[in-house]
Amino acid sequence: MRSSIESSTEVVLPELPATSWAVLGILSFGAELSGYDIKRWADQSLAFFYWAPSQSQIYTELRRLERLGLARSRVEQTHAAKSRRLYAITDIGRRSMRQWVDEVPAEPVMLKHSHMLRVWAAHNGDPVRLRRALEGYRDEALRAADAAIAHALGSRREEGWRFSGVALEWSERFYRDEAARIEWLIERLDGMG
Repeated sequence: MRSSIESSTEVVLPELPATSWAVLGILSFGAELSGYDIKRWADQSLAFFYWAPSQSQIYTELRRLERLGLARSRVEQTHAAKSRRLYAITDIGRRSMRQWVDEVPAEPVMLKHSHMLRVWAAHNGDPVRLRRALEGYRDEALRAADAAIAHALGSRREEGWRFSGVALEWSERFYRDEAARIEWLIERLDGMG
């Protein structure tokens, strides 16, 4: 049975949440992947500049993408008693992905910075604890920068990953800049006495 999307010659993009496009985007790299594999890809790329969907979100989106004809799946028997479902992008899914990338405007960036919310409300708390939390966040940003650049360098192995690599290089710069901003903030708060 063909989906209503496939029946026309022109792709009509369904209204999908960002998670759907993220999962379809991972499938667009061409490999058949299990839900577990998609989660690993998300954790090694999307998590650095957008977010990594949970395993349950991934399976929900895979079922939705398959129902819409944007992805397909097959069961692979791995051992006598074990199997796994592999997903791949369809031609209509690839055309939809291309159209989404080229034509759908990006949503505005919404900053929800929980550490800044705590700084804003810091008159209610302990400045020493706030400083420790900010130091921990700065250190985590530096670890994220190191991980992002490691994945960016790894992406150079495949020509098809070149844009993903650039996004990861951007992420590395973002996290280093964020660490520098937090260092400035710590110094500023220290100067307030």
